[in-house]
Amino acid sequence: MEKNSYVSITLAATTLENLGVLKDLAEFWKIPYNIHPGSEQVRFLVSSGIPSEDENTQKSPTIIIPSGNEECRKICRQHGLQLEEKEENVRLPVAPETFTSLKTRVREFQGAQLTPVLATDRITILNKLKGTESYLLSLDIVGEYTNRIREGLEDPVSARFRLVSLLPIPYSVIPEALRNWSLRRAYSAAGESEENGPIECLRTIFLASIVLASKRPIPRIAFWRQGKRFVMTVTHDVESKKGLEQGTESLLEVEKKLDIRSTWNLPSERYPISDESLHRLAVAGDIGAHDTRHDGRLVLDSFEDMVNRVVQCKEKLESSGDTIVVGFRSPLLQHSTKLLAAIRKAGYEFDSSIPSWEALSPTSLKSHGIGTVFPLEVDGMVEIPVSLPQDHQLLRIQTLSPSEAVEQLLSLSRWIRGIGGVCVVLVHPDYEFGNREHQLEYTRLLGEFRKDPECDIMTLKGVADWWRKRRSTFVDISNGSARIRSLGNNLDLGGLDLEIVVGYASSGFETTTIKTSMGDDLRLGPENVTGGQ
Repeated sequence: MEKNSYVSITLAATTLENLGVLKDLAEFWKIPYNIHPGSEQVRFLVSSGIPSEDENTQKSPTIIIPSGNEECRKICRQHGLQLEEKEENVRLPVAPETFTSLKTRVREFQGAQLTPVLATDRITILNKLKGTESYLLSLDIVGEYTNRIREGLEDPVSARFRLVSLLPIPYSVIPEALRNWSLRRAYSAAGESEENGPIECLRTIFLASIVLASKRPIPRIAFWRQGKRFVMTVTHDVESKKGLEQGTESLLEVEKKLDIRSTWNLPSERYPISDESLHRLAVAGDIGAHDTRHDGRLVLDSFEDMVNRVVQCKEKLESSGDTIVVGFRSPLLQHSTKLLAAIRKAGYEFDSSIPSWEALSPTSLKSHGIGTVFPLEVDGMVEIPVSLPQDHQLLRIQTLSPSEAVEQLLSLSRWIRGIGGVCVVLVHPDYEFGNREHQLEYTRLLGEFRKDPECDIMTLKGVADWWRKRRSTFVDISNGSARIRSLGNNLDLGGLDLEIVVGYASSGFETTTIKTSMGDDLRLGPENVTGGQ
């Protein structure tokens, strides 16, 4: 085995913001990278923007991500290329029968001196310049990622919602039938999404380009605990006294039989919550905060009032003495960067309020989402997107039966399983699944996850804790070997798994699992390989 068998990626960018995005992409996959190359490391440059002369040489394989029209035109002038700009729906595999897609502007380079390296049936995504070690991306994945995340964190308040919020009564006083009728009208006009995991698609382009251009194995830290492929977490937003006293009992019976612990999000002042009820739910899972009055006005408050409300909710729920509240779920899945900052300032460790994609946001009255089914960190706080449609939208807006709703949830969860993400189930005890007559359907839903040996079932807190643990690790490469290291001295590395990405093809990423105990070297060799995908 030759020294430095693994590729070590160097990241570069023309701005600190773009460099931060490249780091986020590398950190998501947990592949080895650096900002300043070490003298003994194999250098493979990924640059947002045309790299400077001291960063790029003909001997260093380099992926160039043009950051705008001017840079694209400059590249065309330097190499005698043509450029075609168009809107395209980019569709790429991640795993067998699992695809991601993204509708975006493509700046496709064309010319005889280009060799396609990564392409779809419609466009070439990555080209190699003949006679050089330079590769050109046709998508500005850095700028697209920045815009998508920024837009996903904000859900603008519609004029209609703002008007209703000004009424002297909370929105919940309006008859539910009238509210649902109004939402159904908006839902019919919203339309279906033409994309499937757009953030996942950008991440796929990033890693696939490196795999294909470097032609070397790339070690990475697996997303979840050893032997697990994806995660499912059950969450409940308890919106009424009836839901607390009756619906929770029915749901708990099913979850206890399946040995599933869930997260119960409670509004602290909307209805009376006895210490007995709180204790019962805390024993069965985790308690999360769900605002104080659940009146829909939280996202409209000033920053100071937001902080006060979410602090009050946390303190009230913790006042019984045996409940610790570290997670938040906002009413109506409302979210904004200001609200996330308030939640973080109030002392919460994680939030789970942003949908991966929601056909209709009650706040903006438009389809909306963050575009990923994985946790992400927002200024140091973990955000766990609500990746599956909530039961209210399926049952009351789309008017599906409980059986039909289960079928849709399971169908969507199969895609999340394929991509390796988190299936966040959101079920209200106040609606159909909280009724005993629908226990069999609820059992069928959760039972599919329980019987899957590759599914890791956690509470939201468990997901957040694991994601922070993984975030605090990195792959260390030295003398042709790779191993997991910790950024801290006392971090338990148990459960973390190393993989190597050895290729990318029509069935997605080709990875091999390596037999290795924690802290051991990870080397390529037939005696280490236990399986592949």
